[in-house]
Amino acid sequence: MEPAGAAATRRVALVALAFHGNFSYVWLRALERALPGRRPAAVLAKVLCDQLLGAPVAVLAFYTGMSILQKKEDIFSDCRKKFWNTYKTGLMYWPFVQLSNFILVPVYLRTAYTGLCGFLWATFICFSQQSGDGTAKSAFVWFQREEEPAGRDRERDHASTAQSTPDVPMGVVLWALLLGLPSVNWAVLKLAFPVGLEIHRGTNCNLSVY
Repeated sequence: MEPAGAAATRRVALVALAFHGNFSYVWLRALERALPGRRPAAVLAKVLCDQLLGAPVAVLAFYTGMSILQKKEDIFSDCRKKFWNTYKTGLMYWPFVQLSNFILVPVYLRTAYTGLCGFLWATFICFSQQSGDGTAKSAFVWFQREEEPAGRDRERDHASTAQSTPDVPMGVVLWALLLGLPSVNWAVLKLAFPVGLEIHRGTNCNLSVY
């Protein structure tokens, strides 16, 4: 029988590989094409669009994808129960990540940067999907249980904590996210060759030196 931790890791890796990395790559490129440059107005508009459009899609895809892979009868149950809390929690983190992303990071590295910053978020959302309710408070409560005094209450809480501990190892969460980052390959090509591949509308594919 496959260990629970291995099964959970496989599911997270599959969701990240099949959707999140590729969605992030396409989405960030589309934002840059629609709102090019690093002017304050353009950066703020990109952050706003990302949080109003991109973030909800990513959260919904994670909960729905995990429910499908877990073969739940109601694949939208987690979305209904945890989406709004998870989205509000993300607003305390992702706008700051994307602000620095759009200001400091080259376009071809933005997906990789998002994946690296997503390590902490991935750990949180995996916990929320398994045991939490999508709020930061639920994660803090779980950590505080480790600091409670020893005794009968401690033993009971320890048993509860063991059941609610996320099955996905943190390091593997990062690995799973990076599996779906197409921009990593592009970054390697950009560093290896002083040539960028620019695909224009139509059937022509032109090479241009950056």
